[in-house]
Amino acid sequence: MKKPAERDCLAVIPGYTGQAAKLFLSRGEDERINGVTVFDLLGHVKQQGDAEAAAAWVGEWLAQEAGNRRARRTQLQAQMFICKLAGDEKETFLGAQKPLIRVLAEAGVRSRSVAATSGAARQSLGPNVRKH
Repeated sequence: MKKPAERDCLAVIPGYTGQAAKLFLSRGEDERINGVTVFDLLGHVKQQGDAEAAAAWVGEWLAQEAGNRRARRTQLQAQMFICKLAGDEKETFLGAQKPLIRVLAEAGVRSRSVAATSGAARQSLGPNVRKH
């Protein structure tokens, strides 16, 4: 599977333990959008499917992460990327963000819109994790 393009990045969602999930639109060999893929920070695929399945995975992952003792005093902020696509692809992009925004709201995670190329989009918004 080839690396997804930055223009296809839907969101970056930090977890309580220093992990993060990155959601991208996935494209087939013909470059047509065929779903949503969730990656971890190391680039491993965690979930592939439609937008609802990706949002459900994020919800379950945040619920697992919330078991962490730090979760009670950490406010997470997800980054929803501003769409740079046009036409039908723009509809698909915005449609894929909707279930995700709903799941984040249910999990109590705030979100903000960011431009995919901004420096603010690069920094981690999760808790600082020190390596011992």
